[in-house]
Amino acid sequence: MRFVFFVLALLLAGSTIAPAHAASSTSKGQISVAQVMEMATRAQSDAAARTTVIAYLAGIGETTGLMMSEAQARGAAPVHCTGAFNLDESVAIAALSAAVPDQALWTETAATPIIVADMFSRGGCR
Repeated sequence: MRFVFFVLALLLAGSTIAPAHAASSTSKGQISVAQVMEMATRAQSDAAARTTVIAYLAGIGETTGLMMSEAQARGAAPVHCTGAFNLDESVAIAALSAAVPDQALWTETAATPIIVADMFSRGGCR
């Protein structure tokens, strides 16, 4: 949960758009698809937005790997993957666009679960 607050703080602190115009979190406080898409678009010309996107995606990747390792260390049935987890901006944007093609739904759709599910799918995990 601290990571979510950190990313949201980065989203607001690094914003060159007035907060009233910035994409919002979901009504449940999750990072929305709209926020990620906005940051990815702004990252092309805004160093702070670029840093935010990198931090967000790195956090997802690292946390997913650690959660799998910790679960297995505690006796959970191992997850078998045929490929490696990889994540970058283009992969995340493609996953979000495919999962939620209707932009009207972006503000109420949590981005992180979609990205994690895509990592497992692309990794051939079962």
